[in-house]
Amino acid sequence: MRANETRKRNVSKTFERCIEDHVRNESVLDIGCVAHDSDKRHDEAWLHELVVRSADDALGIDILDKELAALAEDGYDVTYGDAQDLALEETFDVIVIGELIEHLVDFDGLLRSIDDHLADGGKLVVTTPNAMAVHWTGLRLLDQEFVNTDHTCWFDVTTLTQLLERYGFEPLEVTYVGDCSPTLEDPLQIGGWLCERILPDRIGKSTLAVVAARSDDS
Repeated sequence: MRANETRKRNVSKTFERCIEDHVRNESVLDIGCVAHDSDKRHDEAWLHELVVRSADDALGIDILDKELAALAEDGYDVTYGDAQDLALEETFDVIVIGELIEHLVDFDGLLRSIDDHLADGGKLVVTTPNAMAVHWTGLRLLDQEFVNTDHTCWFDVTTLTQLLERYGFEPLEVTYVGDCSPTLEDPLQIGGWLCERILPDRIGKSTLAVVAARSDDS
């Protein structure tokens, strides 16, 4: 879990601004659907539930067996699958990778798996912490823990675009979403909120969302 729980990703805002229009009435593969802990769906916005509500059909995959079993018992269409080595024998109109890519190590396996499971004319939606957001730097200077310790890397729009293009994907949309709120309970949230409103999005907002398609489809 993220060390500083006051800085939860604003899942609903990211979904509404960056994902919803692309998954509505489509067949969707949600990679990393558990989002760490299936129980938190009872307490906060959960991306997979939002995808399920909008999509025509949604399959969730993850590597957390116990969490998947709990979701299956609740009626969700989920299955075990490693994002870096998928073999589902079906394709999808949209593939969503929400707050997952920064946890992985095998980007070659990931992008090849996506290419194998994305239908012709399909779209890929990736969200990840924005490495260039200045309030991450502020938290570093204050020696605050602020990210999930399972993260292996950071992305900004340049590095994520470079990775996608090397595997034949072209970014169609780039969006930044802020996560902070002006609450007196946490002065650091106020600082982040001010950064989001004063600075350019590419350095002021902490979530990066990219929608991409195969270069020969776009």
